[in-house]
Amino acid sequence: MANDRIETTSVSRDVVETDPIVLRETPTRRLVFLPTIVDRDRPLRGCFVYQRCARDDDWEDVLGENFNSLKSDEGWALELHSDELANLMDGLLACKQLYERHGIRWGEHEFIDRDSLPQIVHSLIDSPDGELAEVLATLQPEAIVALGRKVDLSQLDALLDVWLENGDNADEAFWQKLLAQHAWVFSQLTGSPVVVLQERAYVGGKGINNRGGGEVDFLVRNSLTHNVAFVEIKTPTTPICAAPYRTSGAFSLHKELSGGVVQVLGYRESFEKTFNHLRLESGLDDFPSYNPRCILIAGSADALQPDEARSCELFRNALSDGQVWTFDEVVARLRGIREALAAPLSGPT
Repeated sequence: MANDRIETTSVSRDVVETDPIVLRETPTRRLVFLPTIVDRDRPLRGCFVYQRCARDDDWEDVLGENFNSLKSDEGWALELHSDELANLMDGLLACKQLYERHGIRWGEHEFIDRDSLPQIVHSLIDSPDGELAEVLATLQPEAIVALGRKVDLSQLDALLDVWLENGDNADEAFWQKLLAQHAWVFSQLTGSPVVVLQERAYVGGKGINNRGGGEVDFLVRNSLTHNVAFVEIKTPTTPICAAPYRTSGAFSLHKELSGGVVQVLGYRESFEKTFNHLRLESGLDDFPSYNPRCILIAGSADALQPDEARSCELFRNALSDGQVWTFDEVVARLRGIREALAAPLSGPT
């Protein structure tokens, strides 16, 4: 956990989990404290966990012996050095202050410590009517717009660089994390202003044996109409077409693509069946579900031969309840946004 930046994920209406507090770490192992914030007078709880680095560079918990297996003459101790204890105290204090300032927020959020902000931002926060604010107020609208466009361009360029550098990255978790950090991309895909309502959203489907069920990668909501939509993420390497179908020039769609379409449509079906129950359990009662849109992002159009591209277009244009976007089509749309931002503010005189 970086105390100047804390991410939280809700697990119920009054409980959120936060980033692990790293106490000691090697390239392959680390000891962390996993803090949880609960909505009560004493808001902090958690546990110590050893973790190992998995092949995908994610950290996974190392399951140890249960204390119930210890004999009467056996014991177990965890010693913390002074710097490790200091890290633990600082992390817990940051979590406590976060709760005191913001309480419990549903969904996934990232909080930035005020003290870590640049001094110029502090000046504006502390003195909204001060000299700096007065100077900014005198700027022409064109100058303010140009400044905002420059910031947007910088962020967009950084996203495009990461996107293009990972064109052959087959790790779904990487793409989900990248899009979670740049959720505004979903507005470009849907053509409507949307916000991420929940990442890895449970959409129902469990049986009485508590098995089954599904989690859609992103449950998004139109910020004006509040209607929800489902977004499922694959990777740029996901195959789109399979073998040719007879001699008609048509190609069968690859099972990864057709399966992904059916998967996200199935998520919607499960969600619709248990919508009222899921909405009540989540503590969110301000979003409806009116025939939600289903979106799949998978594969790359550039890799298709002409007949394959024709088959892909015929397939996805025939979909009435789902949309399929390839990763390079998303890049093309982002580049179009960049060109619009980089264009002169006014035409030639």
